[in-house]
Amino acid sequence: MIKTLQSTLFVIALFVATFVQAQNVLLEENFDDSTLGVFTAVSVIGDGEMWQARDFDDRFFAQMNGFNGGIQDNEDWLISPALDMDLYDDEVLTFENARNFDGPNVEVLVSTDYDGTSDPNTATWTDVSDQVTYSSGDYEYVASGNIDLSTFEGTGYIAFKYVSNADVQGALIQIDDIQVTATTLSTSVTELEKEAVITTPVVRAGNLEFTVLNNSLDLVFEVASMSGRQIPNLRRSNVSGTVSIPVAELPRGMYVLVSRSGSFVRAHKFILN
Repeated sequence: MIKTLQSTLFVIALFVATFVQAQNVLLEENFDDSTLGVFTAVSVIGDGEMWQARDFDDRFFAQMNGFNGGIQDNEDWLISPALDMDLYDDEVLTFENARNFDGPNVEVLVSTDYDGTSDPNTATWTDVSDQVTYSSGDYEYVASGNIDLSTFEGTGYIAFKYVSNADVQGALIQIDDIQVTATTLSTSVTELEKEAVITTPVVRAGNLEFTVLNNSLDLVFEVASMSGRQIPNLRRSNVSGTVSIPVAELPRGMYVLVSRSGSFVRAHKFILN
């Protein structure tokens, strides 16, 4: 049975302390389920070669290879889910990478105007590749080092862009253990409003449902674990009326629906049994 607990002003003091001060994991993907997980593969050029989840010698990873009976023309993107860059400070990206054969390294890019579905070339991307430590080859895995994302604001997407063709050749690239960590913006308990802005959230048929009561706040809704980690793809914004967020596939445990707008922050606790 799935049920909710009665909402509180900001759940419990433990969550408040965690949400305000702790290091949070915004994104984590190690491809251990033999899929690309929360990442999306977008092939702009080339039909036969794409980012794929692969494994070898007990390591799971995302791989792109532009060689298929010869070097093929490819432009392939591996794109993260949307990340809220306004809720956090000091965002840092890390990952591990390996390569073999000749060809350019994968580019690491960040966009705050990508819509999440279109050709990524329609968006503006900032290249942060100069911060990355790359593998020198021979399938040797190296840590990327800390890639500073703290200057980005709004809804952010991270992409790994791969290119191959006869002129530049085509390397085999592997990416693993992607993680984005951050500290939460300093939001004091005194900024928590008392006015009810949504009805008490309830879970029905695997969906977390509530109704927006105050449309003047331009609220953003996010589902987070009790450690403060944002759950990918459950963010809602620019909504009114009754809101429904699918939660049936989340692991059992305690979660928090965070409602915010500027300095306004409200949270409601719910449990999935």
